[in-house]
Amino acid sequence: MQRSLFIFCLALSMICFIPRSQAQKGKSELSIGYGRYSFYSFLNVNLHYNAGHSNSSGTTVFTYRYYVSKNTTLGMSIGYENISTWGSFVTFAPELTTSYLDTRNTMNTRVRLYGLFSYGVSVFGDGLNRYGHVDESGPKPWAFQATPIGMRVGRQVAFYLEAGFGYKGILHGGVEIRVPRTFSHKQHAD
Repeated sequence: MQRSLFIFCLALSMICFIPRSQAQKGKSELSIGYGRYSFYSFLNVNLHYNAGHSNSSGTTVFTYRYYVSKNTTLGMSIGYENISTWGSFVTFAPELTTSYLDTRNTMNTRVRLYGLFSYGVSVFGDGLNRYGHVDESGPKPWAFQATPIGMRVGRQVAFYLEAGFGYKGILHGGVEIRVPRTFSHKQHAD
């Protein structure tokens, strides 16, 4: 199961990083974001009974997205979170984003509402080094993010805010930068 999931994630990440000159059409975006109250934070409180005693660093996420159509992107996210009473998580997760409202042609400031789903692998580094403790380090196939509400405001440089549940957190926000296309593609203002 873990091996096939790893191969799937690797194949999707290779597709995401095809040079734009060979890609069918579309644009690319790079984003960096920060989220709070992740799935791992909730799991830590419930499994380890650390209510009020656990400090999470929050989740920092880098994402690459490629537009396969005007309303759909495929991407790859890499996230990091450290929980002081448990350990650290490095997450690799392909993601699918679908827009359900876009003002690209009607307003000067572009607003896009979207939802996304992501599923991948988290590599867990056990931070508990005490006598009698079983080391749980290694890949875990339970990295997911379900975000029904996301809002992106801007065109070439945009800010975004997402509400969902998973490895990114309940609230996740950041900045996205549109990657310039090569000169062989037609330029658009959106």
